[in-house]
Amino acid sequence: MVVDDQKVESVQGFVRGLAVIRCFREDGGRLTLTEVAKRADLSRASARRLLYTLCNENYAATDGKVFWLTPRILDLGYSYLSSMELWGFAQEYLEQLRETLGESTSIAVLEGDDVVFVIRAQARRILTSALGVGSRIPAYVISLGRAMLSTLPEHELEAYLSRVKLEKLTPHTVDDPDTLREVLRADRAQGYSIVSKELELGISGIGMPIRNRQGQTIAAISVNFHPDRGLDPAVQERILESLHHTRAQIESVLKLR
Repeated sequence: MVVDDQKVESVQGFVRGLAVIRCFREDGGRLTLTEVAKRADLSRASARRLLYTLCNENYAATDGKVFWLTPRILDLGYSYLSSMELWGFAQEYLEQLRETLGESTSIAVLEGDDVVFVIRAQARRILTSALGVGSRIPAYVISLGRAMLSTLPEHELEAYLSRVKLEKLTPHTVDDPDTLREVLRADRAQGYSIVSKELELGISGIGMPIRNRQGQTIAAISVNFHPDRGLDPAVQERILESLHHTRAQIESVLKLR
């Protein structure tokens, strides 16, 4: 096979450009050329070319000393969201669920070993963590992630458990692979996941997988609440009932597409 060197160079440039964009997510601040080059593992000359390309396209800005991303960078994420069959109609269902329960609701997808939030309906009650659209969280510490991990085929689950680094983010975080395996199998059997105080002490959640018409898990939906509220069995039952109803509404629309 003949490889076009120009095309290869273009692909490498694209990859390097993505590396430059990703390096800003580490602290979300303003970075010098030297900092970008170091974080993206690039020469200063390459980093400079890529940064000024982003500036010329209005994805970044500079005052001559530091660089930062502009709001236009969100277009890249919204292009993905708008291309997905699920997100066009599901926001309304999430907002209805939020109004019913008075709690924050979310939909996320599994990307690698993380969950990425794609829709949020934030409750007026403030939780300790501000998780917005585009936020990435390790899948094992949040109900959305556990709900999706629980539906993985056994060989994929074992591959995940063998590679993921389980960190103890709070005293309640499950950080043992064998224990997590058993938790996920139990979640698979009951059809939902409950995770309490494993990401932060002030957050609990219940998540359920969302399946397309082929029966494949494509996302998960959750309700987040303060752990104290979740101790009440009646509250937990009401959340599960409402969550199941909303999930069924979303899946019924997906079956028509």
